[in-house]
Amino acid sequence: MEGARPPAQRFKLPPHPIHLISGEENRILALKRGARSFLLKPLENEAMNDLFNDIIRFNKKQVKHVLVIEDNEIDSSQIGKILQDDHVQVTIANTGKKALKQIVSKDFDCIILDYTLPDISGTDLVSSVGESKKKLTPVIVYSAKDFTKTEMNQLNRVSNSIILKGVNSLEHLLEEAVLHLHINHKDLAPEKRKVIENIRRKEDILTGKNILVVDDDVRNLFALTTVFERYNINVITAESGKDAISILNENPRVDMVLMDIMMPEMDGYETTQKIRREHKNSLLPIIAVTAKAMKGDRQKCIEAGASDYITKPLKIDQLLSLMRVWFYK
Repeated sequence: MEGARPPAQRFKLPPHPIHLISGEENRILALKRGARSFLLKPLENEAMNDLFNDIIRFNKKQVKHVLVIEDNEIDSSQIGKILQDDHVQVTIANTGKKALKQIVSKDFDCIILDYTLPDISGTDLVSSVGESKKKLTPVIVYSAKDFTKTEMNQLNRVSNSIILKGVNSLEHLLEEAVLHLHINHKDLAPEKRKVIENIRRKEDILTGKNILVVDDDVRNLFALTTVFERYNINVITAESGKDAISILNENPRVDMVLMDIMMPEMDGYETTQKIRREHKNSLLPIIAVTAKAMKGDRQKCIEAGASDYITKPLKIDQLLSLMRVWFYK
């Protein structure tokens, strides 16, 4: 359903809250991607003071408080169980009336609500929550309802995320809550950390991609192959520039090339130039990998036809992030 996509299809923000300030109106998109706030330029002094006060207040909070508005006891119990942690305290409200009282009396860091409650319509609930909550408190709609286009448009304006109940939806709810609470998932209990890591690997944009790794050192090839297999990335290896060109001639389905620059006979610069010239493919991402950062190296790589540049020793998180950027382009 439009607007109810799994969270892992978006960019992942780091655990520290991100506040976006822009001259263009992109508030809905920013909030859905995990930003804590969006401010439109030019900023008034009052808006800047509110922003800095929120940064200070949020940074001091060691435990995040989540309000779950859900009348189904089984669902609320399951939600509480998967969210409750040393870093997360969960409060349950089984009616809209009780929920609104809680919102007024307590400072919640995230609100998760079901759209169908016995005492209030979904439209009125969402509107009342929006009016009662603190301005920057994110709202996640978690419901089994088949929303109409009108309802979906309303929810996209006033909520940060919409998750439809179903198979694995609790796991997605955990991941989405952690994203909007700006908690480092590595600080969670081991079983919850594993749930989030499994979701991110399964739905990572790198999953299923065919990556050609070109390096004359078999130890580097082995190390990268081992890492990439954990992310379900298909690895093709080449120990020389000549081998790389042969593989590209035989396998047009390569999605990206990681090109070691310092290789004997045909180095990475020459290999990259030949790939660009002979294959006439300007869209294939080629990331140059150099042993050391020397002045002018990056420019030299780009001039040879590389899309981007990274230095050894490789930091895997940095490499994966760089690779994702080129697939999001």
